[in-house]
Amino acid sequence: MNEIIIRDVCKNDIPQIAEIEKISFTDPWTENALMSQIPEKYGIFLTAEKCNKIVGYIIGSCDGENAFIEKIAVERSARKQGIGTALLNKFMSEISNSAKQISLEVRESNSEAKALYFSVGFETAGIRKDLYEFPKENGIVMIKRIR
Repeated sequence: MNEIIIRDVCKNDIPQIAEIEKISFTDPWTENALMSQIPEKYGIFLTAEKCNKIVGYIIGSCDGENAFIEKIAVERSARKQGIGTALLNKFMSEISNSAKQISLEVRESNSEAKALYFSVGFETAGIRKDLYEFPKENGIVMIKRIR
């Protein structure tokens, strides 16, 4: 059975995560930038593993009432298999005792990601003009209210 395991990230996961990062974003974080997210006090850094291989990850934070998703990515060959939803659900369960809402930003053209976020209850809350570079593009602010 090809079970998806969602767990906290460890240092040994960073090279595989960096590879997913490179194919997923036009301005990818370096391994050092990804590594710096591990010990964050308010941070949440989870990885999805399938058949002993990292296939996705989510990075976010929760400072009490507000949670923010900084990054979420799934390896191309593993998309459309519920991994993004599993990562989001685990993130939401980790912050459910304190957060009242979760926010994130997504490229205006990223219809796959927006569909994922809508499917778990996010709503469009606004636009951040020219938020992204390479290419320049607006960011859509999305919010999910927890309670």
